[in-house]
Amino acid sequence: MTDEHEPWDRQIAERLDDIRIDMTGGIPGSLRNVIASLRRYGFALLTGLSAGSEKNAAADELLKLASHLGTVVPQSPRGEAVEDVRDFSDVEAEDKRGYRSRGEITPHSDPPTLIALHCLRPAKAGGESYLVNVRSIHDAIANTAPELLAELYGGFPCWRVEGQDGINEDGPTTVRRPIFAMQDGVVSCVHYRPFTELAAEALGEPLTARQIEALDHFDACASSPDLALRFPLEAGQTMVLHNRTVLHARTDYEDWPEPERRRHLLRVWIDAPGLLPVAPQHELGDLFAPTA
Repeated sequence: MTDEHEPWDRQIAERLDDIRIDMTGGIPGSLRNVIASLRRYGFALLTGLSAGSEKNAAADELLKLASHLGTVVPQSPRGEAVEDVRDFSDVEAEDKRGYRSRGEITPHSDPPTLIALHCLRPAKAGGESYLVNVRSIHDAIANTAPELLAELYGGFPCWRVEGQDGINEDGPTTVRRPIFAMQDGVVSCVHYRPFTELAAEALGEPLTARQIEALDHFDACASSPDLALRFPLEAGQTMVLHNRTVLHARTDYEDWPEPERRRHLLRVWIDAPGLLPVAPQHELGDLFAPTA
């Protein structure tokens, strides 16, 4: 498989059977294909990484794969290497990080270079995975509103969550970060609009009309059916995403009433800065590393 980075749109769905990587022969024998897929498409879809739905065994295999791709980093101040992605909304307070509740999650990027998601159990209905290529969003904006593309290369306010960079509570930072950046011809993206808006409000520096227009156009392109790849992640399947070159989302879903039957994915964060060229301002590293 070639690893030359390329944009793609919804037509890539026709190639999924060829893109999927069979991991039943073990991680070492398949690793080259996983890396090539990440470099070429920004994602890798895997089958056979772990047999069955036993959580600990699947978590062990997911961590083994992650350690071959980069450095596993914690996903919160709690320091977990493997996080449960499922609905906890009936047993805990609201969490601004929406993976712990039901509902649609719009296209966005997560902080680390890579995330790996393994499905233990799908939802009763819905909950499709949704991927969109950053370069395709970029080029769609360039073709339809180039003046807004320039705005997205400018600085936007940033929000930090509790534990990030050693802070004790959520809040804005004085750092400004572009939505788009380019390094060695590769376009990268960091985007989670709710946090951008929270930071602007907390700083008392509202987004400008042009920034709002640019974000609206970005979100419209990111949600376009013409660009998006949508598919169900079935039990036993795994996907690895390059957060700087692919945005991901999730459709709303209906879950089972019994907690033990609920939709349940395992997630690992991986720092892998050398996998693709990424602008320095978009390399976020180990977000929850202990401070000196």
